[in-house]
Amino acid sequence: MQKWVVICWAALAVVGADVCPDGGLCKEGETCCNSPANGYGCCRYENAECCDDHIHCCPEGTVCNKALSGCINTTLTIPWVKRTPADQPKVSKSFRMIKTYESQEDDNICPDLSRCPAEYSCLKGLTKFGCCPLTQGISCPDGKHCCPEGHDCSSDSRGCIKKELVVTVLCSDGISECPDGTTCCETNDGKWACCPLSKAVCCADKIHCCSEGTTCDVEHSKCIDSSTKKEMPMWAKLPARVRAAWENQKEEVPVEAVNNTGTENAPKVTTANLLPPSANDVPCDDTSACPDGTTCCKTQEGGWACCPMPEAVCCEDFIHCCPKGKKCNLKAQTCEDGLISVPWAKKVPAIIKQKVEVKDVPCDDTSACPDGTTCCKTQEGGWACCPMPEAVCCEDFIHCCPKGKKCNLEAQTCEGGVISVPWAKKVPAIIKQKVEVKDVPCDDTSACPDGTTCCKTQEGGWACCPMPEAVCCEDFIHCCPKGKKCNLKAQTCEDGLISVPWAKKVPAIIKQKVEVKDVPCDDTSACPDGTTCCKTQEGGWACCPMPEAVCCEDFIHCCPKGKKCNLKAQTCEDGLISVPWAKKVPAIIKQKVEVKDVPCDDTSACPDGTTCCKTQEGGWACCPMPEAVCCEDFIHCCPKGKKCNLEAQTCEGGVISVPWAKKVPAIIKQKVEVKDVPCDDTSACPDGTTCCKTQEGGWACCPMPEAVCCEDFIHCCPKGKKCNLKAQTCEDGLISVPWAKKVPAIIKQKVEVKDVPCDDTSACPDGTTCCKTQEGGWACCPMPEAVCCDDFIHCCPKGKKCNLEAQTCEDGLMSVPWAKKVPAIIKQKVEVKDVPCDDTSACPDGTTCCKTKEGGWACCPMPEAVCCDDFIHCCPKGKKCNLEAQTCEDGLISVPWAKKVPAIIKQKVEVKDVPCDDTSACPDGTTCCKTQEGGWACCPMPEAVCCEDFIHCCPKGKKCNLEAQTCEDGLMSVPWAKKLPAIIKQKAEEKKVPCDHTAACPDGTTCCKTQEGRWACCPLPEAVCCDDHKHCCPSGTTCDPTAVSCNGPSGSTPMLQKVPAFTTEAPTTVQPTTESPTTSAKSEEEDKEEEGMINCDAHTSCPQSTTCCYMKNFKKWGCCPLPEAVCCEDGSHCCPNQYKCDNSRTSCIKGEVVIPWYTKIPAITSDEAEPYSVQCEGASQCPEQTSCCKLFTGEWGCCPLKNAVCCPDKEHCCPQGYTCDILSRSCQKLIMMQLERVPLTPVYLLEPQPQLSPTKHKDIKCDKQTNCGHDETCCRTSATSWGCCPSSNAVCCSNMKHCCPTGYTCTEENSCIQNSKLYWPNWHVFVANKKRALIV
Repeated sequence: MQKWVVICWAALAVVGADVCPDGGLCKEGETCCNSPANGYGCCRYENAECCDDHIHCCPEGTVCNKALSGCINTTLTIPWVKRTPADQPKVSKSFRMIKTYESQEDDNICPDLSRCPAEYSCLKGLTKFGCCPLTQGISCPDGKHCCPEGHDCSSDSRGCIKKELVVTVLCSDGISECPDGTTCCETNDGKWACCPLSKAVCCADKIHCCSEGTTCDVEHSKCIDSSTKKEMPMWAKLPARVRAAWENQKEEVPVEAVNNTGTENAPKVTTANLLPPSANDVPCDDTSACPDGTTCCKTQEGGWACCPMPEAVCCEDFIHCCPKGKKCNLKAQTCEDGLISVPWAKKVPAIIKQKVEVKDVPCDDTSACPDGTTCCKTQEGGWACCPMPEAVCCEDFIHCCPKGKKCNLEAQTCEGGVISVPWAKKVPAIIKQKVEVKDVPCDDTSACPDGTTCCKTQEGGWACCPMPEAVCCEDFIHCCPKGKKCNLKAQTCEDGLISVPWAKKVPAIIKQKVEVKDVPCDDTSACPDGTTCCKTQEGGWACCPMPEAVCCEDFIHCCPKGKKCNLKAQTCEDGLISVPWAKKVPAIIKQKVEVKDVPCDDTSACPDGTTCCKTQEGGWACCPMPEAVCCEDFIHCCPKGKKCNLEAQTCEGGVISVPWAKKVPAIIKQKVEVKDVPCDDTSACPDGTTCCKTQEGGWACCPMPEAVCCEDFIHCCPKGKKCNLKAQTCEDGLISVPWAKKVPAIIKQKVEVKDVPCDDTSACPDGTTCCKTQEGGWACCPMPEAVCCDDFIHCCPKGKKCNLEAQTCEDGLMSVPWAKKVPAIIKQKVEVKDVPCDDTSACPDGTTCCKTKEGGWACCPMPEAVCCDDFIHCCPKGKKCNLEAQTCEDGLISVPWAKKVPAIIKQKVEVKDVPCDDTSACPDGTTCCKTQEGGWACCPMPEAVCCEDFIHCCPKGKKCNLEAQTCEDGLMSVPWAKKLPAIIKQKAEEKKVPCDHTAACPDGTTCCKTQEGRWACCPLPEAVCCDDHKHCCPSGTTCDPTAVSCNGPSGSTPMLQKVPAFTTEAPTTVQPTTESPTTSAKSEEEDKEEEGMINCDAHTSCPQSTTCCYMKNFKKWGCCPLPEAVCCEDGSHCCPNQYKCDNSRTSCIKGEVVIPWYTKIPAITSDEAEPYSVQCEGASQCPEQTSCCKLFTGEWGCCPLKNAVCCPDKEHCCPQGYTCDILSRSCQKLIMMQLERVPLTPVYLLEPQPQLSPTKHKDIKCDKQTNCGHDETCCRTSATSWGCCPSSNAVCCSNMKHCCPTGYTCTEENSCIQNSKLYWPNWHVFVANKKRALIV
């Protein structure tokens, strides 16, 4: 108590000041400026600019300028001012809060229903409530400490800083005042004293006071809480301060006048200074006004105060106001508009007008509130007045908030999304006299008082909720305000934001002499008015003591309308709350009502109010519920809308489960004829059963109507179920029941069985299905309309798919064993027709003609089969060939493919060639394709696609992929095929292509202009002449001079170089050809070039696929071992086409790619040819260091590798120890678990005459004194010495100890790493992509 005395009176000595964040004080109108070293200081300007030197400051609207030591803006410059230290107020230590605990008597109840000691206050911490050892305290930011009201917590929450007090409470005598936050109470001697509590209750002994919401118990010196009835100590009052006469004359000092009579719970009445009104006053209402240029604002008591600004904004604390267009920031105590903030202003009392009648605000016919207040309901159903117009009545029935705010019961504040203000307490309403109160009728027999709500009781009667339009809670005892929901668990009323205590209902008024009407259940039973009829488990009726109730599935209990029965918890729920359920009572039995049977069929019936259900034997039983669900075990049943759970033996509806009921035997009608269910012309099943096929193709009877026949041909399931063969049950996704076994069908006599015809020669028995065998014949599946499996051996029921891997039949839900087919019946004397492939070939009936790789025909042993792209295999109709997996697939399953057999060759059929032009043709079933030289080659496929490399072709509908060397159609890729030489027609006159009257080109070529204006011949028909006047491209492509390539839809190919046109008689060919001697027609008179040789001049020639280069050093021709090569200027080396010679590096370069150049070999002269060193066969020989390999033409060719491996395509070869991989066009060798690849080497055609002798190699000079071998590389071993790397054109490593081959890079680990996409010829020196470097 003494502490409160000190706190209250010491507060009066503090003048107005601004509190800095560290607790320092600046004078009113000054600005706090922070200094990292010294804390906060004070700038004498309001809203000042704090300078960066942390010493000075500038007025608002200027900026600090260190260079000028002043404050500047666009118009002026003034000196800056120095900050002054802030006053440090006395800081008292804060109080440590304790934890709340469970309930005890005489405790304070916190909003979360936890409790604190009676002398403590409940304050919200960071996450939950705590107990502050002060009756009126505030919570600090750390959530652990608290301070007395009228104090602020320090920044570390360890201290309490006294607030400024600039407002006093003026008592009713006009001269006595109390500190803000206290209450004026009259004393026994007629003077005034201060109760140290805000909005306190002045006790009748005029000595003590109690806190708001309590009543004084003077006899026991206790304060009794009005709602919880808890007791707390009384407070003693302090003497009030008497104001001096001069203080009353200062208008700028705001005061609050309060009239408190000292009686308990007396309403607070607002008064103001009595000043004469002016003509220019701003009227607030009929009784109050404010001076001109000010704004009327409401006070917390419902009166009026004046804001000293026109059109001002009245703040929600009822004390302050802000300029027009600003918003009140209660927390910062400023006025803001998003850009700047200014101090707010305090309102002054309004002027009271005299002789103005105040009108009451009517609450209802019996109660009213004073003008400018709002009527609010009390918890007892009466009325109280909120001291604000159009206020919001809080749900605790005690407090209220300003218009537009929401009550926060937990924080005991009014909130509007941005700020919160204290709420106001309501005062009793004015009771009007002689007003008739109207009852609220509940029904014809009961009513509730006006302003209350009728609610049902658990017994079915009525009770009254003391609120209008209230929500009746499901416990039949409590109720909540309109718009709230009952929370039975917390015993509160909630709307998602806040919760308030609920109210208890009172008994309703019983009306007399009202006839109660029964609720009819059926013709024999009824329930009392206001109840609901519910079925019993025996099929009778019971009454639920609620109108429109929900009957629970246990046939015993019921729930209110809109609720669901939770049988497990024995409660009624709606997803939010649960209430106890009610028990039903017996229904009223009506007499003399005829009960009608429920007919099951012509022979059986069930009693009225029951349901017919089938038994397992096919008869009928009665479920003791109307419109019930018959369970699949043929024994039990469930209520309508439920599903049978056979495993749990319950009835379920998604939320709860109830016990199921057992069926009773049905009533048998007499003299009813039973009809059989016909299966087919020969078999039938008894009435109420279902015909099912047996595995042998006969019939069996399932003892259920419209049953599902299982795929094992033995069992069956009820309608709507699916057979689970694995579990041997019937399922529908929810529950499973045992399946039933079928019984033999009734055999009808004298019925003819018809065979199922397969074709003209074969048939299958009735009720089976014809399926093809792998040999092309027929077999019988023992099921009607069955699915024939792709292994040609098994079959599956209709609607299933064959799973060859699991050897089962599946439909996505379950799998059953497949059935094996049996041989078909062979019809006699039926002619089998062949399937014609073309005029010369045919395949047996039921097979398919497929092309072979050679262009002939083969037979796939399946009708309408798919011919695979490897020309060897085929797949069933509707499947696709998977060449990689060697299977047939359709996206679901894969089956092995079948191999084709040779077609039948028809006799005496003329085979027609496919003409390419007037001079060439291809065999029937092949396709003519142009060669790179302009001639023709034959693709061994009809209507094939000719690839742009002039060498390969693809099947019809495929596209050539030159990079992958495959044929693709977007789904799969197959190897491409190589074209064969075309057939040269004899005695066909070759026509020239005239360029002009002076020049011509051979037939099949194109005339193109050279850069000098002459004519040249492109070795392609209808070719595209490139703009560089040197190259040409095939028709349909475009020249790319940068890449020296021809770009087409399928990729790019190298450009072709043009050759000079002939000004005289043009020769037959202008370039070497790959055509064999049998397909070439040339004469020595027309062509002086020997076949397979390239003439350098009249006496010198080079082998095919090489290039003539003139060797300056030897003054004679040499042969570069590359076609269309680039001859280097040193006269000894050459590079591949599109590469450039780099003499400094002895390399060939193309962009970033560097490869070693090639050494030319001597050309062959007609008069001096040296003998070959390698004997092939007969008279054929190859040069030294080469190998003999057979070409596809049957001739011998030379592989430029010693002891080489000749590839099976008879075009390429690989180094010794490698294997040919034709598909990837590489040579492969597995070395140390790594696959080494090198490119294939082409085999060139060997000519019968002597060609070239081995090249005589010379040593390589490192300097004048040092030489290395011809196949070595000079590398430095020091600054003055040389070493020899055992690889030609090698890379010398920087450590001067190791070297790597061309195309490789030295690493720090003394290894060589191959560069991407580089190839070098010294493959025999290294064996892996990453290898140890060679020692020099």
